[in-house]
Amino acid sequence: MAASTARCALWRWSWRAGSRRWYRTERGVYGYKPRKAAGEGSAEPRGAGANGKAVDHALARLITAYSEHGHKAAKINPLFAGQAVMNVVPEIQELAEVLQGPLITTGLLNMGKEEASVEDVLAYLDHVYCGHISIETSQLPTLEERQWFTKRFEELKQEAFTTEEKKHLCKLMLESQEFDRFLATKFSTVKRYGGEGAESMMGFFHELFKMCAYSGVTDIILGMPHRGRLNLLTGLLQLPPELMFRKMRGLSEFPENSAAIGDVLSHLTSSVDLDFGSHRPVHVTLLPNPSHLEAINPVAVGKTRGRQQSLLDGDYSPESSAQPGDKVICLQVFWSQLVAALCMTSRTIM
Repeated sequence: MAASTARCALWRWSWRAGSRRWYRTERGVYGYKPRKAAGEGSAEPRGAGANGKAVDHALARLITAYSEHGHKAAKINPLFAGQAVMNVVPEIQELAEVLQGPLITTGLLNMGKEEASVEDVLAYLDHVYCGHISIETSQLPTLEERQWFTKRFEELKQEAFTTEEKKHLCKLMLESQEFDRFLATKFSTVKRYGGEGAESMMGFFHELFKMCAYSGVTDIILGMPHRGRLNLLTGLLQLPPELMFRKMRGLSEFPENSAAIGDVLSHLTSSVDLDFGSHRPVHVTLLPNPSHLEAINPVAVGKTRGRQQSLLDGDYSPESSAQPGDKVICLQVFWSQLVAALCMTSRTIM
């Protein structure tokens, strides 16, 4: 009996190991093209060989520490505005204490000068990574992704909106805020999962849809939870407010002579073409939401895969240079902080 149990355990282990080993073949199959080697093995350290100068490895380690741990000192606590989450971050403090200047910043920091003092570098990194918005890059799997993300984040800190862009973003957020206030007044007893406190998501969605339209993306498959869903539907995805008010009054979204009874308010959906002035509109599909919120994640991934197949996008394209996301992208919005603890979410990401 013991030998039989051992053989079964060994067989299960070998099958799982083999499954992991051959999950992605090096030769490629229909719907999957092997990626070129990139990341930890081939990506050069940030700033390597810039203008023929050697990399300041001490500064490079400090930048890495800020990109991985700077969010711990960021001023992002909504209960204590302007106060840092942690006054001292050991991972950063230990490197900053032994750093000696002047430091060569070429290829490492976008400070606009080749050399800078330790005080200037620390002030710059505090401004970038420990302000009112921050990032955490340690979960990104490859060095290439981490370097691109941190470099782009630093560049965005130096970009400014035009007056018209500020007005438009402000208009989107104010409309979302007034929409919630109106519903709270007229439909005070209806569970609507409002977007109060998250009005800035409207600016995020608008900019994302716009950038996708100008980048050649034709389809966006969107899966998101209940919270803020009604704001997005009426604010950007052109769902008639009258239909939503009808649902709030307890009526069906279908005609009165229809036998269907419809779905709950928070499961409403939309599929529209959005025109941002590019050569062609981008089609956004907000998938119907299940009651178990994370169940929409694999559905969104599967629908995106099917759309890529029908449009010959990414791994289904005959072009060798094609990448997934050239035409169709999957956008998943998740509100909870327990992403890693939820099996459905973590397995979909994997």
